[in-house]
Amino acid sequence: MTRLTYGLVIAASLYATGARAGQAELAAQLNEDGKNLMFAGKYAEASDKFADAVARVPEAKYFFNLCMSRYQEGKFGEALTACNSVEKNGADDVLKGKAIKLVEKIKDTAKAQGIALEPQGGGAAPGDTPPANGGGDQPPTNNGGGTAVATNTTGTPPANPAFAVGRPPSQGLFVSQPPQHDYTWTLGVDLFAGGGQIGQDGFYGKSAGGVRLKSDYLLNAASKVGAEGYIQITHLDKGPMQSPLVSTLDVFDVGVAAYKHLCQGSGRLCFTPLVGVQLALYSPEGNTDGAGSQVFNYSALGGRVEAALSYALGMHYEHVLSIQLGANLYTKAFASPSDCMSTGSCAADIGLDAGGKFGYLGFGYTYRFNTPLGQAAFVTLE
Repeated sequence: MTRLTYGLVIAASLYATGARAGQAELAAQLNEDGKNLMFAGKYAEASDKFADAVARVPEAKYFFNLCMSRYQEGKFGEALTACNSVEKNGADDVLKGKAIKLVEKIKDTAKAQGIALEPQGGGAAPGDTPPANGGGDQPPTNNGGGTAVATNTTGTPPANPAFAVGRPPSQGLFVSQPPQHDYTWTLGVDLFAGGGQIGQDGFYGKSAGGVRLKSDYLLNAASKVGAEGYIQITHLDKGPMQSPLVSTLDVFDVGVAAYKHLCQGSGRLCFTPLVGVQLALYSPEGNTDGAGSQVFNYSALGGRVEAALSYALGMHYEHVLSIQLGANLYTKAFASPSDCMSTGSCAADIGLDAGGKFGYLGFGYTYRFNTPLGQAAFVTLE
């Protein structure tokens, strides 16, 4: 092979590689355009974008989005065809699961409208059978996409059936407008650290750190006001006193709080002030083995004030990262172990006859759900 031939082969290979990269980039842009059209409620136009993306690069995520848009159009047959192609084009387990759920939803919607979906061509394409209206010739049925479906006098489908078409679903599987920080409930976790003092000076250290598990419920979507339930465990390090009765202190809090999101339009950044009350259970640890160890046998009341700055990620703002600046405040212990008089471990003996407070800086992650408690999370486009 001559040098000229080698050069032509290499040039052709580079051209093909560049062409494939260009098609992939264009398909990705078409997919993004389609998602924006979905949020605008322009489902037919979105389908055109997704179909174009699929024609250029047959990736599983483009087929899934096409399935969603066809479903929103009411073109159930074409939607099933797209969903059937998801697994065949390299979908991972997560996307396969989403496609299965979407197929079930399409079938349920079609069934509710009296539309039969029969597999055609070895199961690759869904069927077209419209609701039977008895005998006699039936007029063509407009399928919303310019195709007519008719039945003959026997009620059987024509030889070359069109895809099944029904009414667009009255309620979509996703938000039809850009997200606005609307959700039903959340699950989240915070890690925090700070400093302060609980109890009499010197009994316990001034450095504190802990973890908080929380769940929010949006009470009013319009005003972005919600309630939060939380549990948190805080550890205070060893104090300077050298008494066998005191060393470190663990605080277990169970609380409820109210909050309000202050967001700029539909932007992803929000400021959230919060105020809460909590029941605090103290567990002091002694300096020597067997001395002063009590497992949350001291009770107090507490409060929590916080200001958080959060940033939402994801198609529906379902992932939220936050940074918090706050403080926990406590009363003196109002309950001690029943045998504290005989053991010398009453609240006054171990420095818990005084209240306290500590400030903290925290970081957290929250996942939002838009369905009633116990149901599935957001269905998102890819």
